[in-house]
Amino acid sequence: MDFEEAYGTITLLEVEIRTFADEGYAVKYDFGRRVISWRDNYMWNNNFTKSISDDKFNMLQEKLPTTGMLEWMKGYNLGLEDEYGDKTSIPGEWNIKVEFSDKSSLKAGAEQNFPKKWKNLKNLIEQTAGCSFILR
Repeated sequence: MDFEEAYGTITLLEVEIRTFADEGYAVKYDFGRRVISWRDNYMWNNNFTKSISDDKFNMLQEKLPTTGMLEWMKGYNLGLEDEYGDKTSIPGEWNIKVEFSDKSSLKAGAEQNFPKKWKNLKNLIEQTAGCSFILR
């Protein structure tokens, strides 16, 4: 997979974090429709769907490759958690699904083993969604 090219062909990005009690957050970016959907499992009244502004869309396009997300997703799927992740005391899990313009997809996730570069993706989500994306 040519990762540099792949980032430019992402049409859908879904990122979810949750505790073992099934609390947490899910964000979905629909790049084709330029829509972001947010689900808050802590407080149902914080859910929303809204359009992605040009500034935030450009930020996503520019900064998503710097998160290394596709690279570590692939690494997790190959069983390289020690290389790409860190075992944490955080009692939770993450799941990511990416769809590309050719209709192919990539999925990855783990429990209590968050990627070393998780903070980069977390910060980008917070900047573009305007909400905290951390387990309580």
